[in-house]
Amino acid sequence: MPTKHKFTTLMQVMETIPAHLVPKLSKRYGIDKRCRSFSPWSHVVSLLFAQIAHSLSLNDVVDS
Repeated sequence: MPTKHKFTTLMQVMETIPAHLVPKLSKRYGIDKRCRSFSPWSHVVSLLFAQIAHSLSLNDVVDS
């Protein structure tokens, strides 16, 4: 059954993070220079998804 609204829990959590914060911190700590194909924002989203979904391993995140 499809949801009646388009705002998921993950989206609501992500909206609490200021848009400028992740790029600012990635530049400050040099993360943006070391990442190849996975952006710092994508990393934050996947980590929060793993927490919300109660994933026990990376395989759980990939399977989701």
